[in-house]
Amino acid sequence: MRALRRTVRFIVVGSVLSTVVLALQGQADAVGTATGGTDRVSVSSTGGQGNNSPDGRLGLSTDGRYVVFASWASNLVPGDTNEAQDVFVRDRQSGTTARVSVPGAGAGAQANGHSADPAISADGRYVTFRSQATNLIPGDTNATDDVFIRDRQAGTTRRVSISGTGAQANGASQGAVAGVSANGRYIAFVSTATNLVPTDTNARDDVFLRDMQTGVTRRISVSGTGAQANRHSYEPAISADGRYVTFHSDATNLVPADTNGVNDVFLRDWQSAVTRRISVSGTGAQANQQADTPTISADGRYIAFESYATNLVPGDTNVGYDVFLRDWQTGVTRRISVSGTGAQANGSSLRPAISPDGRYVAFDSDAPNLVPGDTNAQGDVFVRDWQGSITRRVSVSDTGMQGNSLSIFPAIGSGGRYVAFHSYATNLVPGDTNGFVDVFVRTT
Repeated sequence: MRALRRTVRFIVVGSVLSTVVLALQGQADAVGTATGGTDRVSVSSTGGQGNNSPDGRLGLSTDGRYVVFASWASNLVPGDTNEAQDVFVRDRQSGTTARVSVPGAGAGAQANGHSADPAISADGRYVTFRSQATNLIPGDTNATDDVFIRDRQAGTTRRVSISGTGAQANGASQGAVAGVSANGRYIAFVSTATNLVPTDTNARDDVFLRDMQTGVTRRISVSGTGAQANRHSYEPAISADGRYVTFHSDATNLVPADTNGVNDVFLRDWQSAVTRRISVSGTGAQANQQADTPTISADGRYIAFESYATNLVPGDTNVGYDVFLRDWQTGVTRRISVSGTGAQANGSSLRPAISPDGRYVAFDSDAPNLVPGDTNAQGDVFVRDWQGSITRRVSVSDTGMQGNSLSIFPAIGSGGRYVAFHSYATNLVPGDTNGFVDVFVRTT
């Protein structure tokens, strides 16, 4: 069985990717392939291809118009001379690319450090990101990574990872892939800082939520009684209204009877002060292996996640990572990484992204049996319509030709119509000759 590496990072500075071996050339794949167009978005406003690679997860506005990504390329916008990874937004409607990891003051100013981990609000107005830069706002003297929010309409940049009194964090903070509410008011992030809320004494990475309107910072990775987690918590994702925050943690004290000794996925309703474990079976049995990388629907009802567990659904015998969907209101857990006929994947499936309505889940997988004609021996990006029992491959060209190399890290828009992803493939669009990973959007 082929297996994707558990963690894939695209970090390439100043040199062409030389370790990627292109396997089989793409073949037209008429069945099981989403019809529509494929666009490369990691390009400049004039259409020039990037001279270095994007890195990490992506963000997509609900209408598919705006794509946010981090990149090492220096030619996507004029005047990019900081020799750092920056965060960019591509407007697919106007065909323009803008750098958003910039200080609030003055055109032409650029960050003096690396920026990454972007997320974008539903309408594309707000972008959050992590940065090492010290010049994005005045008074940034903590000498560590902070989380920021950029209001693209107002042209302002604000720091998110601060306490309720405005004190800067005394530890590193990182952003979240789906960590911003629809209107940009609430931002979820992870931090090692101990001074963002009172009585933070666990010496662990915690998940926090910042209300940008009221200035309140609260800790999310706590139990129903408010007890702080006894281990680390990571990768938050937030509902559209900011009420629900999902995350994964290896803490054993967030819910009663957590005795499996592995990472679990949790959901925090901070308004009701309720913490639930999500990575359980339909009968409520805890997972027998780890679960992580959660993503949440707009209303907070559906959470998709990846897990190595074999007991979340009956008949899970493929001995690999699968993608699951939990409806916590009905208590139903279903496996998403299956074929149109319901056959389990014969490879690993990872990195889910859920549509706002919860019906569509995108993920990447190296399984060749999810759609007919999958012969490229590469990881591909798929979309599962679990209500319609349909699985489609979306990492294909305009003509339906399968990618000739790895595709990964999907993001998905409203109705599952738009899917953004990274790909090493060179045959998804004409003229892809830069030898780097690129970001694409598939319209179905």
